Amino acid sequence: MMFGRKGDNMTINGKSMDMQRIDEVVKLGTSEIWHIINPFFEAHPFHIHDVQFRILDRDGKPPNESEAGLKYTVLIPSKTSARLLLTFSDYADLDRSYMYHCHILEHENAGMMGQFTMVA
Repeated sequence: MMFGRKGDNMTINGKSMDMQRIDEVVKLGTSEIWHIINPFFEAHPFHIHDVQFRILDRDGKPPNESEAGLKYTVLIPSKTSARLLLTFSDYADLDRSYMYHCHILEHENAGMMGQFTMVA
């Protein structure tokens, strides 16, 4: 996933938030690696609803000891990336979506959000 900007809107993977669109569909009971890339000159705290994750690496290097354990939010500093291991273990429901977004309110309001659903 890459943070971006289109005019006044902020994006993830080139798309601003649209409540009528599901951006990712994940399978219940599986794990995925999400690669989060921040090309901006400012940091973005990236938050994922309903799932805890582990930071696998930052720019290909192991994370600091302080980043061990399960997380809900990860800071992606300017011009860096992180790979996250997510395990989807609850609530498969096509009608219920979950959000992922930059945790800076102004960035959320400008569209730097997406949503996923879990299927059985």
